[in-house]
Amino acid sequence: MSNLGVGDRDATSCMNAVDTNILVYAICADEPAKSAASMRLLDELTAADTVLLWQVACELGAVLTRLRASGRTTLDAAEAVQAYRGRFPLVLPSPTILNDGLRIHLDDQVSYWDAMLLAACADAGVKRLNSEDLPSRSIIRGVEVFNPIE
Repeated sequence: MSNLGVGDRDATSCMNAVDTNILVYAICADEPAKSAASMRLLDELTAADTVLLWQVACELGAVLTRLRASGRTTLDAAEAVQAYRGRFPLVLPSPTILNDGLRIHLDDQVSYWDAMLLAACADAGVKRLNSEDLPSRSIIRGVEVFNPIE
């Protein structure tokens, strides 16, 4: 996998997915530098090269609901999730993701939920997961993790 960054013209030449943290940073300005980097990434991604994973959409709704309840945002969680669904095709998990995720968790020493996300990426044909949660540039089950915040 090439070392493509946010500003590179070819950064979207493979199928992408975006982790919840990046989507939240893009719409909540609590951390301006992370927000700016996340927005730059999302500006480069299109529906032709990026998918919204079901797990990410669910977690986004939960995170935004908590942030709204604590007064950190006025965004409506359902509207925000729908906006991302309108931008990127939603990919539902297949039944194999549970077993594949458990294998990734055990074999690759990745947290349980991150392993499930990586299994969903592999199942959907995603080649790059944009996330701040996993070590950048690691490749697990054919999925490169890229941290657009670094």
